[in-house]
Amino acid sequence: MTDQAASPAPASPSEERRPRVFEILVETGFGPLELASIISVLQTANELQPGLRFDWHVTSPTPGLVNSRSDMLVRAEPAIGTDYLRDYLFVVGGSAGRPEAWLPRVRAMQKLQRPVFLLSEAARDYIKLAAPLSGPVTAHWRDARTLTETGDYPTLSQALVENNSGIHTCAGRAHTAEIVIRLLAETLSPQYCAELTSAMILETARGFSGDQPSGAGQNANFLGSRLVKAIAVMEQNIEHPLRTAEIADEAGISIRQLERLFLTHVQTTPAKYYTRLRLKQARKLASDTKLTFLEIAIACGFSSSTALSNAFQREFGLTPRQARKGDNAPSR
Repeated sequence: MTDQAASPAPASPSEERRPRVFEILVETGFGPLELASIISVLQTANELQPGLRFDWHVTSPTPGLVNSRSDMLVRAEPAIGTDYLRDYLFVVGGSAGRPEAWLPRVRAMQKLQRPVFLLSEAARDYIKLAAPLSGPVTAHWRDARTLTETGDYPTLSQALVENNSGIHTCAGRAHTAEIVIRLLAETLSPQYCAELTSAMILETARGFSGDQPSGAGQNANFLGSRLVKAIAVMEQNIEHPLRTAEIADEAGISIRQLERLFLTHVQTTPAKYYTRLRLKQARKLASDTKLTFLEIAIACGFSSSTALSNAFQREFGLTPRQARKGDNAPSR
């Protein structure tokens, strides 16, 4: 099996003018930003050039009213086995995490050489279910960190999108609109795509091969360069935390300057910020994996499961065990 899908035969003029139909398959607890991004781009494309239409159907393995992770509801048609396949398939994963319910549909699309895009959680769940994979795959950077803690995924990358035989695993989230525009560029003229990008108030539609900005330490738009460098050092050393002096040295500043930067821009000390980063990673591992709490503690730089639990409860108001059960109510 090669890593690139074969190119379909050139379409006839009548084929070029027919509506392109998207299936957007959503799971319970889906990401509302991803669903809204797909539909918004398609709606805008139809408004800009009425002669060429894009249609879409929202489906789900659990049809009817499907709830997002933020309580937004969408009415979904049933996704029935491998029937009623469309031109393109987008899978918007969610907290349900049941890739076995939609994987046959993905495989049927792949067999027909029709593009499939698995967004964030769907990409993560596909990678876990289909491993080992010989071709490149990606997921949102937070999920990629979780995957590397729980298994061996040598082909996992930090790219925004990876194409493995027609199945595109994607970072998703805010990049979703750009993915759809890039996909439409296979049908539309460069000028039209530029108009569409502008109408969406996007500066550009990035390609698939760019790397994800993984963490606050990769984004200098809001934080100064030295603070960004310090945060990046922390993000790269979750399992083996560094001393404040070592972080300051890596950032090329004194400890006093480092502390002043954190207090000025993020209203906390470097030590507290670093602990919070490690606890956020611990919470994700508790929620998304079956690692023991001792394994999570070690992966996040805590000396024991008790030390993790105490810090976790101070930060989030609940224990790691409650986070794993999905209980977000503060413990008493």
